[in-house]
Amino acid sequence: MKRKKLLSIAITLCLSVGLLAGCGKGKNEETVSESVSTEAASNLNQEGFPIVNEPITLKVFGQQGPVQEAWDGMGMWKYYQDLTNIQLDFTDVLPAEGYDEKKSLMWASNDYPDIFVRAFLSNTEIVKYGSMGILAPLEDLIPEYAPNLQKLIDEDPAILSRITAPDGHIYALPAVFTVTAARTDKFWINKSWLDQVGMEIPQTIDELEEVLRAFKGVDFNGNGEADEYPMGISDAQALIRRFAGVWGYQYQFGSYLEVKDGKVSTYLTDDGFKDMLQWLAGIYAEGLIDPEIFTQEYAKYAAKMAGQQMGLFFNQADDTFDSTNFVGISPFQGKAEQPYVEASPAARDNGVFAICADCENKEAAMRWVDYFYSYEGSILMRYGVEGENMYFDEEGKPHYNDGILDSPEGSGTEIGKYTIWPGGGAPQWVNEDNCEAIASANALAAQEALDPYVPDQIYSEPLLEQEVSDRLSVLWTDLQSYMNETTAKMIRGELNFESDWDTYVETMNEIGLEEWVSIYQTAYDTLSAQ
Repeated sequence: MKRKKLLSIAITLCLSVGLLAGCGKGKNEETVSESVSTEAASNLNQEGFPIVNEPITLKVFGQQGPVQEAWDGMGMWKYYQDLTNIQLDFTDVLPAEGYDEKKSLMWASNDYPDIFVRAFLSNTEIVKYGSMGILAPLEDLIPEYAPNLQKLIDEDPAILSRITAPDGHIYALPAVFTVTAARTDKFWINKSWLDQVGMEIPQTIDELEEVLRAFKGVDFNGNGEADEYPMGISDAQALIRRFAGVWGYQYQFGSYLEVKDGKVSTYLTDDGFKDMLQWLAGIYAEGLIDPEIFTQEYAKYAAKMAGQQMGLFFNQADDTFDSTNFVGISPFQGKAEQPYVEASPAARDNGVFAICADCENKEAAMRWVDYFYSYEGSILMRYGVEGENMYFDEEGKPHYNDGILDSPEGSGTEIGKYTIWPGGGAPQWVNEDNCEAIASANALAAQEALDPYVPDQIYSEPLLEQEVSDRLSVLWTDLQSYMNETTAKMIRGELNFESDWDTYVETMNEIGLEEWVSIYQTAYDTLSAQ
C-alpha cells in the first residue's frame, strides 16, 4: 500500500474529521521556521553516520525510571552521541517520583525541550499540545527522515491508526513490538502434573474439565498443605477475557469489542457470553479455579507461579517462574469454530518520542530516533554496547553478557544501568532477535501454540478529541464497574443466571452500552471510508 493511501486512512481515524491544522504559527513564524530548517538541513547528512557534520545539542525531557541509573552516565547514550555527533542535554530528565506534577509545570512554563524521550505523553497531552502547536507534526518527516519506522508502518498500517490525532497529524511515536510473544498471555500447563495424574494435554473444553478435576486435591508439592489450584489467573476479568477468546470472541480496541463485516459490536450481553460465564461458574463451584482471583494482588499471583502452585495459568512470560515443567498450549476447542487469543497491537506505549515545534533541528531529531527502529539500533537500545554489555553469537544473534539476566539485583535493574527500556516507554522496535530479556525460548515456543489464534487485524484505541474522550471515559467507567461486579457475582454463584441475566442486560443498556459502542463504530467507519 502506498504511503499516500496509508496516511489518508490514518487521517480519517477520528471521531470528527477536521481540516488538517498546522502548528498554530503565524505566517512570519512559519517563514522563520523554514529559514532555520534550511540552515539546519545544510548540516544534516541524509543517511549514515554521523547524522550531522557539526555537533548540535538536543535538550531532552523525559522520565528516569525507578530501575534506571542517571542517563548521562549510560554507556548507550555515550556511544550513540559519538556515533551521531548529536549531544544530549539531560537536565530535564526527571525522576519518577513527582514526575507528573513536574511535567504539568513544564507544559505551563512555555519553556520546552527539543525532544521528548520516554516522557510518557498521554493521549490527552498528545492531542492537546499537538493541536496547540507545541508538538511538531511528524507525518511529513517520517517518510524522508525515518525510513526504518516507515518500513514498519508499511508492513503494518494499523500502526498509523494508533498514532494519528483527530486533526490528521502525527505528533508522537510509539514503541513497536513485532514479536507477538510480547503481546499475549500464554496458556501454561504443568506437564509434570499431567504426568503424575496420567493425562495428556487437553485439546477441548471437555478434556480441560477432566484434567482440572484430576488436578484437584492432589498434593503435588508434597508439603502436606492444600495450596495447589487446578487453574489460576491474576484476576477475574483476565479469566473472563481468556475464555471469551475460547468462545470465539475477539478483544479489539483494547476492550470487549469485535469488528465483523464492518460492524463494531460488543458481546458483553450476548447469549454466548452468558454461556461462557455459566461454564466458569460451574467449574468454580467444583473448586477448580483459585478462589482468590477476586481479591489477590498481582504479587501473590506471581508467588503462586514461582511456587508452581497452579496446574494451568496464564502469563505473558516465564520470568516469574521456572518453566522447565511447563508447556504452552493452544486455546481449547469445542465452543467456537474459530477461537481467539487476546493480543495487544504492535504499536504500544504511544508518546515515547515527540519533537517540539520550536526545535531547530527537527530533521536531525527524526533521524536520531529512527535508528532505534532499525535492526542495529534496536539492539543498542535493548542490549547496550557490544563488548561492554553484550555480544553476538556465531549466528549473529545478540546476547547479554554473563551476570545480566541472572543478576542478583534483577535483570531489569542491571539492564537499567546502561539503557532506558526497562520499565517501558522507550522508543524502540522489539523483535524476535532482541527480546531475550522478556521472551525466553520457552515463551517463544509457547507463542507458537497461540499464533493460529491471534486475530489478523488488531485495532488500537484511537486518539480522540478531548470532549469525546471524556465522554468515552465516563461511559466505560460506569459500564466496567457494573460489569466487573456483576460477572464476579455470577461466577461465584451469588446471582442466578435465569432470573438475574435480563437485569444485567437491561442495566448495561441503561448505562450506555450502545453509545459506548457507537463511538468506536464512528472511528472504524472513518477508517474504512477510503
